[in-house]
Amino acid sequence: MNDCGGVGRVLRVRIVWALVAAMTAGFGGGLPGAAQAQPAGEISERRSDLDELKQRIRDLQNEMARTEASRSNAVKALAESERAVSRVTRELARVERERKDAEKKLAVLEAEQRETAARIDARRGELGEWLRRHYVHGAADSMAPLLSARDPNQLARDAHYLEHLGRARLTLIEGLRTDLDQTRQRAQEIHSRRDRLASLEDEQRARRGELQSEQARRKQALAEVSSQLQAQKKEVGSLQQDEQRLAKVIDTLVKRAREAAAREAARQLAAQREAERRAAEALAAQARAARDGADRRPASPPPRAAEPVVGEVRDAAGPTPTGVRFSQLRGQLRFPVRGELVGRFGAPRAEGGTTWKGVFIRAGAGSDVRAVAGGEVVFSDWLRGYGNLIIVDHGSDYLSIYGNNDALLKEVGDRVAGGDAIANVGAGGVGNESGLYFEIRHQGQPLDPMQWVRLN
Repeated sequence: MNDCGGVGRVLRVRIVWALVAAMTAGFGGGLPGAAQAQPAGEISERRSDLDELKQRIRDLQNEMARTEASRSNAVKALAESERAVSRVTRELARVERERKDAEKKLAVLEAEQRETAARIDARRGELGEWLRRHYVHGAADSMAPLLSARDPNQLARDAHYLEHLGRARLTLIEGLRTDLDQTRQRAQEIHSRRDRLASLEDEQRARRGELQSEQARRKQALAEVSSQLQAQKKEVGSLQQDEQRLAKVIDTLVKRAREAAAREAARQLAAQREAERRAAEALAAQARAARDGADRRPASPPPRAAEPVVGEVRDAAGPTPTGVRFSQLRGQLRFPVRGELVGRFGAPRAEGGTTWKGVFIRAGAGSDVRAVAGGEVVFSDWLRGYGNLIIVDHGSDYLSIYGNNDALLKEVGDRVAGGDAIANVGAGGVGNESGLYFEIRHQGQPLDPMQWVRLN
């Protein structure tokens, strides 16, 4: 649905009804004052209350729309928080698995550390024993057997064995050094891994705590928004019930006012007839009292002034260019019906009281009334003082008005093109002659049709 189009149509309809109300007010008449005065103030006050009530309902509905948007945002934020909590929980589970794997590896490293420590202890014992003998017997303990040998071959073999023994002792010392280095490295690695896991676990737990707190806050916010929305819906429902009750009260008051007006009109009509009867009796008495017996009658009222003919319309409206704004058709339009043009825009009317807001075209009853340009029918109904009235909206706040019709061929909402038949000419216009009353208005103000329409 096109919301902008719907709002535009509502505005156009309101403008048309305001125009119709102004035209009705300009025509004069209505309910008699005695019947209308008493309920008029109450009806006006009630309608003002109803308008305020409707405005409050619209404001609440707008607030509900904003609350719905806030609730939607709160739901999205809560969903994001829950997803974040889920992600952090998965990360904690992963860290926990890593911690268990690391503990297994640490157990292996600690076992290797213990084996290395045992090997270090054994090598330290062996090295200590060798140092003790060296200290007790001195360097000659190893060399004496070698020097005491008399056989050169045995001497060579003993020297070779002594060389291997020295290398073994050096290997023992180097292995001890290596084991000590590995022990220190493993100790550092074990300490580092334990610290890293502990830090990661603390960080993940803190993050999960923050997310859970945020999740709790967002749940509370969502609950508050939902509660506010429910309260607004409840208030709107209550106001709508008040609106219906107030509308019924207004309808009742209007109905009573109409009934009172009808009674007052009937009373005035009866009084008028009684006055006419008494006047007739008085005239009859005068006639009987007259010596010559002549029938004395009051002078007949002067004839009603005829409206002047200001031009002749030979051609009725036809098709207009499409895609052209109504304001661009100024001076190019044709009148909606053929006939004689009566009265001028702004001139006083012959019967007095008002000035011409449009023109009257004398035409044969039943003649087709054609739209002067394309547009949409926004009013098609009977209106006091104008008879069957049809109004076409041409866009940009331009309206063409066709009154005093016999029959209306189009309904509200119908689209028409320039030259389309929209009504038939009726009787009851100027001097009770058959013809069409025609106006052009912009933003509710009447315009001179002669500046828009060509005679021939």
